[in-house]
This record gives sequence, C-alpha cells and structure tokens, in this order.
Amino acid sequence: MKKPRVTLEPDLAAVRAVYAELEQRPAERSCVGRSDCCRFRLTGETPYVTLPEALLAWKAWRGTGRRELRLPEDGACPMLDPTSGRCLVYTSRPFACRTHFCKAAGGPRDRAAVRDLIQRLETLDRAAGGEGCGQRMEVALRAASEWGTGRGRRR
Repeated sequence: MKKPRVTLEPDLAAVRAVYAELEQRPAERSCVGRSDCCRFRLTGETPYVTLPEALLAWKAWRGTGRRELRLPEDGACPMLDPTSGRCLVYTSRPFACRTHFCKAAGGPRDRAAVRDLIQRLETLDRAAGGEGCGQRMEVALRAASEWGTGRGRRR
C-alpha cells in the first residue's frame, strides 16, 4: 500500500458521514454479536478496508489504550478482544464489517443499495493515496498503524 496522504480530521469526518448515512438505510439484520464473522480463518472471508477507514478504526483502537497492533495467530480480526470476544472498535468498525457476510445476521447487504456509499469510500481511498478498492483488513490496519505512529508520512 502506498504511503497515505490523509488530512486526518476532515477525512475521518467524511468516513463517519458515510457510516451515518448507512445507518439511515434500514436493512433486515439480526446481529447478536457472536463475532463469528470476525474470525477470518474460520469464515474464509476477510473484509477489505480503505485507508481512511483503517485510520478511523486504528484511532479508536488506540483510544482503548493499546499501542501495538498484533495479528492474532488464530486468524481473528486484530480488533477483536481475545478475552471478551467483542469488537474493540465497534462504533468505528469498517464499512465491510457493517455490511458483512454473516449468514446468522441476515447475510450481506444488497450491494446495489449501498453502491453510492462504497463509491464515496473508494474516492476517499484514492485521495488518501490508495488504489480506491481498499486492502485486506490486516494490510490496511498495518498501514494505518504505521501512519499513526509517525512511521508513515503525514501532510
């Protein structure tokens, strides 16, 4: 992934606006927070995340007091608390996690119904130096953690 060109607060506000708009679009969902979908090796599915989304999630993760991002050996999402089994960044979780594939929760959201929101996230990703399609979650989170700890470039 290229080094990000992100103006942090405006870009994160734009991501939050996309998430807020998604919440205004009703969908039949019945998530009970089992977190099976967060166990990528188990499901065979890994969310793709844009860099601005990864930065928002990483910022929320740092807000929990954690400093170093580690990829769990069991193939679970690095944002999943291994003790409680809960998402540490639930309110800042990426779009893919909000529209996930979990069959128990109702399956994936209709892509056509959220295509405009996906396109907005892709535009934000390109503006941040990405390719506009996001990266596997662990790659995007690693880039975000490097950027956020000063090892990446800021503008």
